[in-house]
Amino acid sequence: MSEMVMKVRCTSCGSKKFVYTSKGENPTEHHGAVCANCSKPLTLQDLLPLTPMDPIIKCLIGRRKTG
Repeated sequence: MSEMVMKVRCTSCGSKKFVYTSKGENPTEHHGAVCANCSKPLTLQDLLPLTPMDPIIKCLIGRRKTG
């Protein structure tokens, strides 16, 4: 069975990068996330659940755990 991960891709610009946002100056007051490229607030439509994990990434994670 292949391991699955959840990936994020902005439905507006296609970017895979995102940044977390906060309500105020306290970094623990998490508010959400926005696309790092176009600043669109991320929604459930931007999540790609149950995406098969890339075998190369899986190998790199395994090496990191054992090394």
